[in-house]
Amino acid sequence: MDILIMIAVLSGFIGLYIGTMYLNNRVAVPESCKEAYLEAQSCESCASRSGKSCGFSDTLEFMKEVKL
Repeated sequence: MDILIMIAVLSGFIGLYIGTMYLNNRVAVPESCKEAYLEAQSCESCASRSGKSCGFSDTLEFMKEVKL
């Protein structure tokens, strides 16, 4: 009986994840974020093997400080 409860809970989490991903893909990117979204889609720094960190984290920290 315990295994059935575990399978039901696990199936529920998987179903919730799949449903969330499906609904998230249907939502359009807001106009205020479109430029950042397009820039993030063309980012290739994570594929580089030089060991450098992504520049987006630095940019986000800078934006928090500036508060446009």
